[in-house]
Amino acid sequence: MQLLNYYELSLTACEPIDENIEIISAYLGEFGFEGSAEDESIKAYRAENEISVEEIKVLVTELIEKNLCYDDYIIEIIKPKNWNEEWEKNYFQPIIIGDQCLIKSSFHTTNLEAKYQIIIDPKMSFGTGHHETTSMMVEYLLEIDLKDKTVIDMGTGTGILGILASMLNAKSILGIDNDSWCYENAQENLVLNKIENFEMRLGDAGLLKAYPNQFDIFIANINRHILLADIKYYVKSMKPNSILLLSGFYLEDFEDIKTECEKHKLEFISKKLKKNWIGAMFRLLE
Repeated sequence: MQLLNYYELSLTACEPIDENIEIISAYLGEFGFEGSAEDESIKAYRAENEISVEEIKVLVTELIEKNLCYDDYIIEIIKPKNWNEEWEKNYFQPIIIGDQCLIKSSFHTTNLEAKYQIIIDPKMSFGTGHHETTSMMVEYLLEIDLKDKTVIDMGTGTGILGILASMLNAKSILGIDNDSWCYENAQENLVLNKIENFEMRLGDAGLLKAYPNQFDIFIANINRHILLADIKYYVKSMKPNSILLLSGFYLEDFEDIKTECEKHKLEFISKKLKKNWIGAMFRLLE
């Protein structure tokens, strides 16, 4: 598979930094960017074949005009590289979630131990367990019964959630991501964790029409825009009484997400909150 070049957009948030970083991250996420923040800096990424420099400049100009970031931004082309080395330099450290799940990389040495140990070597795909949304989804998976369940991980990223589902005795897992980096990286992580009941597919929610009424557990940790557009497709692939786990959106977005779910016979069960990020559980009514 040919690996894509990416645009790396570097921004510096204005005061109040924490609040503006969240707003900028959510805004860029609406347009398909993924990335990370450290102190007042944000690095966001989008595939070169999906957006132009001119389009990126339009988005950044709007952020500047709203006094969310400074005008000293940088747009660079990032070519395929050793992303394990990059993540190690950027302080991806082992983490334990829910006292049961240890997430680390193959380049880590650690004395930490947990019942479930997941090895993740991230490339340009995101999901090391450190972000609040991933952490909440891991907590939910640890809380529910996955034995012999069919699971789908929509927007798979590095594959953490599907890998944990397999370790929790799920019958089968389907992963779908529209990013070729994620597609490749998830499959590499499946090998690292010796996972054999996880099928990975490259694409979007359009693939779901091939899986009507098939899943007991549906996981989607993406962003508000995509969730609101695709929930109607999710339910068609879910069994009656199946569980939908959603994250990737803020507290202020919850009512919109909940309303859209209820339109499609999804009953709200519970939610988690971490640093204004929401994780939520719904059940599909018969």
